[in-house]
Amino acid sequence: MKRFKGISAILGSAFLAMTLVACSDSTSSEPVEEEPTESTHDITEEEVLELQQSWGEGIVHIGEVYSEGGDYEAAASEHIERFYGYDIGNVLFKPTLAKEERFRDTFEGALSYFIGGNEAFPEDHGFAIVPWTDVQWENEGVIIEGNKAVSMGVYYFTPANGGDPVEVEYNFAYTKNNDGDLKIVLHGSHYPYNPTQEITEEEVLELQQSWGEGIVHIGEVYSEGGDYEAAASEHIERFYGYDIGNVLFKPTLAKEERFRDTFEGALSYFIGGNEAYPEDHGFAITPWTDVRWENEGVIIEGNKAVSMGMYYFTPANGEEPVEVEYTFSYTRNDDGDLKIVLHSSHLPYSN
Repeated sequence: MKRFKGISAILGSAFLAMTLVACSDSTSSEPVEEEPTESTHDITEEEVLELQQSWGEGIVHIGEVYSEGGDYEAAASEHIERFYGYDIGNVLFKPTLAKEERFRDTFEGALSYFIGGNEAFPEDHGFAIVPWTDVQWENEGVIIEGNKAVSMGVYYFTPANGGDPVEVEYNFAYTKNNDGDLKIVLHGSHYPYNPTQEITEEEVLELQQSWGEGIVHIGEVYSEGGDYEAAASEHIERFYGYDIGNVLFKPTLAKEERFRDTFEGALSYFIGGNEAYPEDHGFAITPWTDVRWENEGVIIEGNKAVSMGMYYFTPANGEEPVEVEYTFSYTRNDDGDLKIVLHSSHLPYSN
């Protein structure tokens, strides 16, 4: 741990010494010696380490409450109130898994990142409700100056599903409020640099989950009389690589135009209404209430990945889920976003 006295402390000591000399000359031959007192709001390294440990335990607690069907929103709100300085002023919060709204300078933005469900932050799926079973911190260093402190290092989040811990790099800054409570005022988290931008299985699973939620969302917008075409267009732009080049798209319910290598062809399949594709009735506006994935396997090689398995679409009319076989292929665009470049869906074979 590195600790700096700071220019203000040096100047303060010099000023005190000058004052004592002046008092000695003007009032008494015997100067009154006063010892400068250290601020009760000075941060110690022990406090920083305790906060980090408690913060990790808080993340685990939110996931536990969620898994047990409890009030996880209240748990997450208490976590933010306890550890972050939104009651003091601005907080610079850059969470790991955020791109559309990268910085969260409000309590609501932080809460959305931890638990999801806020329409203003549709990319959030609830980092804290994954859930995790452990958070381990490895500080590269902690620098303290009075009531300010910063730390940098790596923390590891162990998922409850038994997978390997997720490694994340971080920078945190801390200060104390008027009550002397240590608060986080800067939180920057990032995945480690990967020169090959290798795809992870976690990313594939997250994309699949988000893709299914997107299909459900299109149907909800349609049912509510909203702009479902815009919702479907956003879905395609987000998940498919038409901005990169060709996409090999073979949707389930298509025979006359089996392959959709254009954005317009994909859009027609999802919402129908395009005279060039009269067989399309709008797969995504059925509508569906849930999409569940069962991967037979995921194969990853660098920045390419493929997956194969079954997904099940639950219709809003209460009928049994529709079983569909699929093969997907993924790559990254120039911004590092994971995109689908092959989508092949088929109804199961029946003799």
